[in-house]
Amino acid sequence: MDKLIDIASRAIADYGFRQAVLYGASDIARKWELSEEEAALLSGPVLAELSALPIPVQPPDIPAEQARVADVIRGLIRF
Repeated sequence: MDKLIDIASRAIADYGFRQAVLYGASDIARKWELSEEEAALLSGPVLAELSALPIPVQPPDIPAEQARVADVIRGLIRF
């Protein structure tokens, strides 16, 4: 879960990295050594959240968006 949150947080703050995640989720999953479940979440609901963000996220909005998406990711993880 922490890796997913790190990826999403970086993608929110850095539009170039967001593009890499949006168009190469499987490569990002492999590079960050995500589990199968994490990779599925990244390529599904996490990408949907990242896709819905404004281009770019304005600097004052970055912390709030990072917290919001982190909460979404925490809600997706099944224990």
